Amino acid sequence: MKQLLTSLTILLISSVLIIGCNDKTASSTSEEMKSTFDLASARKTVDSLNSEFASYVGKGDTVALTNLYSSDAILMPPNMARASGKPAIQTAFSGMVGAMGPVNISLTTTDLWGNDDLLTEVGTYTITSKDGKEIDKGKYIDLWKMEDGKWKLHRDIFNSDMPCPPAPSK
Repeated sequence: MKQLLTSLTILLISSVLIIGCNDKTASSTSEEMKSTFDLASARKTVDSLNSEFASYVGKGDTVALTNLYSSDAILMPPNMARASGKPAIQTAFSGMVGAMGPVNISLTTTDLWGNDDLLTEVGTYTITSKDGKEIDKGKYIDLWKMEDGKWKLHRDIFNSDMPCPPAPSK
């Protein structure tokens, strides 16, 4: 009986040591992985992609806009049904560009965090007519997904800060 208790005690201590070592290794590996991701570089890339986005909006180039999105992206614009997948996203942009005409958009990232697979961006936007008149302003949240070695918009939701227009009179 005494030998059985001694053996069980040794087994218990060994198990605790093995588990403790494995947890420490997993923790340090996780910390090393975090430290290899360069958020500042990712921020520069997102800023550059936002500039491309603005350029394509200004040109009304819905094909180029759509190509900034991942293969399984979802666009969630205000007052419209969500658009899932690139064909639906291109259709949604075609409708928006058709309704607004040529406009300028300014995107400003206010917060960005993530890792080498997924980034979360929070920001503000302003839309102006070609003559500089403010048409809309608001905020957005974008999830960027690494796809085929490039950052792609994966989830895109935005909404206006402007008051709702009055209901049409009957």
